[in-house]
This record gives sequence, structure tokens and C-alpha cells, in this order.
Amino acid sequence: MVISVRPGFYIRGFSSARTAVKDYSLQAKIVKRLLNPPVNLSEEEQRARPTIRMWLSRWNDTKETERELKEFQDKIMQDVQVAGTKENELSADGINQWHFHNSTASKITTPTLLVHGYAASSMAYYRTFSGLSENIRDLYAIDLPANGLSKDLPFKAPKQEPQPLKVKYIDEDKFSIPCEIDVQRNKEIIEHCENYYLDKIEDWRKMNRLEKINLVGHSYGGYLSFKYALKYPSSVEKLCLVSPAGVESSIFSINNKFNAKETYTLDMEDPSSKFYLRKRQVPAFIFKNQSDILRWMGPLGAKLTWSYITSAYKRLPTVEYKEYLFELIYGRGGIPLTARQIFTTLFTRHLLARDPIMDSLDKLQAKNVLLLYGHHDWMNKFAGYKMVERLNSSRRDTSADYMEVPEAGHNLMLDNPQFFNNSLIEFLSTK
Repeated sequence: MVISVRPGFYIRGFSSARTAVKDYSLQAKIVKRLLNPPVNLSEEEQRARPTIRMWLSRWNDTKETERELKEFQDKIMQDVQVAGTKENELSADGINQWHFHNSTASKITTPTLLVHGYAASSMAYYRTFSGLSENIRDLYAIDLPANGLSKDLPFKAPKQEPQPLKVKYIDEDKFSIPCEIDVQRNKEIIEHCENYYLDKIEDWRKMNRLEKINLVGHSYGGYLSFKYALKYPSSVEKLCLVSPAGVESSIFSINNKFNAKETYTLDMEDPSSKFYLRKRQVPAFIFKNQSDILRWMGPLGAKLTWSYITSAYKRLPTVEYKEYLFELIYGRGGIPLTARQIFTTLFTRHLLARDPIMDSLDKLQAKNVLLLYGHHDWMNKFAGYKMVERLNSSRRDTSADYMEVPEAGHNLMLDNPQFFNNSLIEFLSTK
């Protein structure tokens, strides 16, 4: 079974009897990258290895590491050549913004916003700016609040966390729910957390006096971009989700209506099923504390962070972005508490969204949707395929496409920027 897409797009077909993506993927990759850095590091990477002095400076001086983060950002961007102008500013409401304006670009005239993923920033797209700016008249990339160089804007954390769904597993493939949960309360908590980002994106759009925008979101930013398109449908022209998180339906979805004590059968293969589950989960201590754990480990934590970065981003030809990531993840106090609180509220320890994208497809008003994945992506690509299949089969006025970028993993816009750019430009420019 294959979804047809535009000529020249690189795609794959999924069998309807396809086995589930192995649970081990993400957790195993993280551990491997932490403990087994690349053997053949460049001279630059060798010189940049964290030392005890680096660890001490980053542990005690947040302002110093923020200054260095800005310096690394500027160092990355000084070598990025774009068509037209290149401007960086911190907006009045604390959003770090890049704006590339090319008055001669006629292919894509709708302003286009790039939204990064978790524990990342606008620099995740730095290798795409040159090619995209040649064809997009107004291209924007922002650091979400409490990310990158944007301010950690005030967030009133919910007094209560979402009520967890207690699941009783029976044998290998069945489960029951001992008691029902307060679904409405959970929905209100999740909406409150999502709105921290969604409303700030809308404020940003209005501040820049933009009408409809094309929205491109990567990973966690893909999840937020979809939710923004639901809440502010009149603001979105086209929607591109790049290896988005939170697509899969699952037994943990707040939209399910299970009867207490009734027995159900798990579905380990179909991520569009409300009975879907991947059993492996992140240990609670790690899920809650994340980068804090590495900082508590002292110089060893700094070394492990650098090992992870050099392994995960080994396809990048230069060291500047890797140094920037080290400052971002480890340097300025780790991943900010606000960002962690929101993420761990929206997602379970199985890394499944509590309010999945798949459950709200009927509410999406965007008529043109593209899902992009890396060919070697650890994200559940079959979920993206099923999402496109469902959009196309349920709505005649929607054009949804699925495609994969060759020679690329989860960070496909960094791994293969030329193919990524060509694919995105083709999608955004098609009438």
C-alpha cells in the first residue's frame, strides 16, 4: 500500500501488516551516544572537549553561558549566506527572532515560520536558511519561549498534574482500567500548558503584522505547530510537520472512553488505534530531571553531553553548531524548568502525547499538509503515514503528502539540507 505523492518525492510504502517500530529505538540510541562517542573526532572537536574548568564556569555563571550561547549563535550565522537581508533581534516580548527578507523572491510570497523541537532553537534550521531564502520572500525562525536565547517567560504551572491513567496489564496483549479518570480536568491542564507556546506564537505573528503564514515544525515543534493550526486556523496557510512528535494515538490518550474493569486487547502495531502501546518507557527519575542529571554528575556529565552531541550530529561538517548545542543543553543551567514542566505534562514516559495529533485530524482546517521524515529516523514514521492516509481518505478538500529524506535521520534538515529545502519549496510553492 503506497501513498502517491508528487513526482520526484522520495517515499516508502508500508505494508498493512507491518510490524511495530522496535520500542528500543530512542532509549538505545541515547545510551549508545552517551557512552560511545565517535572514535575519529576532528581536531576542532578534540579541542572543544569539556574540561573541569568548562564545567565549573557553566555550573556557576548563567549570564556567562548565555553570553557564550549568543556568541556561538552569531558565529554559526556569520557564515550563513542568504539571498536578501538577514536580521536578528529580541522582540519586545522576549522572543529571539531571525528574519530573512528577499524582495526578489516570487516563488513563495506567504511568510514562512520555522519552529524548532525540544531542547533546541532556531539554529536547528541554520543549514536551510541559505537555500530557503532564495525562494521565500519572508522567512522567519524563532526560539520558542524558555528555549535558546528567548526569555523564560512567566508560566503559571498547574496546581495539579494530569491524573495518570492506571493500567492493569493482563498477560502480554490485554489490559483493563481499574478506575476512570477526570478527563475534563486533564484536558484543561493540557490546554493550559500548550497555550504557553501557542499564544506566544500568535502574539509573535501579530507583532510582526503578518496575516496567514506557512508553518513548519520539527519534532516537538511539529506537535505544537499542529496544535497552533487547530487553535488559530485562520492564521495558517500550509502546514509542514517534520518528523513530528505526538502523532500516535494510544491507550493513554485523554480522548479515549474506556469502561472501568472491562478487558481490552492491546494493539502494538497500529499507531492510529486507541489501543496502541509501546511498552518501554523512560525511567521516572530521568524523565523528570533530564539534563539536571548530567549537571549533577560534574565533569563526567559534561563529557557525556559532549559525547552525545558529537555522536548524534556526526553528519555535520563543522564544530560550531555542536559547541552551541553544548551551551544550550548543558551550559546555561540545562533545559529550563518551564520547558521541562510543559513537556512532561503533555507527554507520558512512553513519549506518547496525552492529546495525540491523530485524535484531532477531523478538526484540522489546513488544506495542504506535508509530513517529512528522515529515512533513518527513529520517530514512528508509520504513524505519519497513517495520519496522511487518514487525512486523504476522510476529507476530499485536503491534500496530504508523506515523504522521506534520504541519507538523514531525525534531524533531517541538518543531515540533508538540500533535499529538505527542495522538498519544502516544492510543497509551499504548489498552488
